[in-house]
Amino acid sequence: MVALSLMGLVLVQYQLLRTGLLLEKGKIDQGMRAALADVNLAINQSFETQLMLQRLHQERERALASPELLIPHRLEDSLQLFVDQALARRGIVLEYELGLLAPYQKDTLLTTVEFDAVNARYEEYRRRLIGQVTNTCACQPELHLHVDHLFNYLLGRLAILIVPSILFLLLLVFCLAWLIRNLNRQRRLDEVKNDFINNLTHELKTPVFSSSLLLRLLRQRLQDQPSKIQEYLQLMEKENELMKGHIEKVLELASLESGKYQLDQQLQDVHSLVEHLTERYHLQLEEQGGRLLLDLSADESHAQVDRVHLQNALQNIIENAIKYNPAPLQLRIRTYNTEAQLHLELADDGVGIAVEHQKKIFEKFYRVPTGNLHNVKGFGLGLSYVKHIIEAHGGEIELESSPGQGSTFRIVLPSVRKEQLKRQTINA
Repeated sequence: MVALSLMGLVLVQYQLLRTGLLLEKGKIDQGMRAALADVNLAINQSFETQLMLQRLHQERERALASPELLIPHRLEDSLQLFVDQALARRGIVLEYELGLLAPYQKDTLLTTVEFDAVNARYEEYRRRLIGQVTNTCACQPELHLHVDHLFNYLLGRLAILIVPSILFLLLLVFCLAWLIRNLNRQRRLDEVKNDFINNLTHELKTPVFSSSLLLRLLRQRLQDQPSKIQEYLQLMEKENELMKGHIEKVLELASLESGKYQLDQQLQDVHSLVEHLTERYHLQLEEQGGRLLLDLSADESHAQVDRVHLQNALQNIIENAIKYNPAPLQLRIRTYNTEAQLHLELADDGVGIAVEHQKKIFEKFYRVPTGNLHNVKGFGLGLSYVKHIIEAHGGEIELESSPGQGSTFRIVLPSVRKEQLKRQTINA
């Protein structure tokens, strides 16, 4: 697509150049016609030039005498002077060959050294001389000007436009090549990174699951031991489960980015999913003096979703709100419909997020800076995972937040209308 756009740009530049050349040639043609008219006028005003022209015309009947041998050179100089002055008045600087012909009499009165009447490589301008000169000469002379390399002259006049256009096109081609090179390099790095993450997580999963099994066996063997030992075992199991969760999250995120993971999307009632998910957080927030409010007012709450992944995505947002905001916290989850879309809003009244961090919050490994405080642990993968999951469902997610006024995550998913739901139920 980019290459096609570049070819189109080159074609447009070519057409513009061609149009510019045609316009410039039109100006030159008009200037040359006006210059030849001025030369005609100058010859009519020069009686000496007319006499020399008359004598050259009579040369066939009576050869030039000794004093008259200079007439051709003097006439040539006069005509070139008239032409040069006429061209200079119009700002035209061209090399030309001059010829003075009498076509009706099939006579060549005067030509410069390299004038060639039949050479097609020249651009020819001609004018039949009229006025007093015709009566004096008793002929109908034509003044011919042959211009060589007119195309190069026109290019020179358009150089101020052509040179920058070529330079910018070359710069664009260079930037495109550099961009493609960097994109290929970035793609290879991403492949290496994803392979590394996959290998690393698979290697880590083995000892983690082994330790999990050993902990279960150890708990069974130490059931009758003091409660302190049981407490330590419970903490170890909790940390082990936390490590398993981190590994699974990294593995799933790498799979989603590589496009190898396929969601198990089925028709689900999102209201039911949200209610089931939030059961565990009601008590936790109330113990801290906060509240979890549900406003599930969407008429069409069904959507084709992967229940596990969507639940994990919502859970990430809720747990981030609880972790990163001081108690007491009020968390509100709202749903509503617009056309064929289901909207979910998860809003809190916490500390909020500054504008400069909001654009990066969904990037992998990014965490909002907290200075020297590191009281909340994490890898910056949660919201990146959320964004990939929502987009994999064909939805969108955005954040609206202000420091000190809380944060609102808005999720938009394609919904299933009631008519479609009825048809699917009947078909099932």
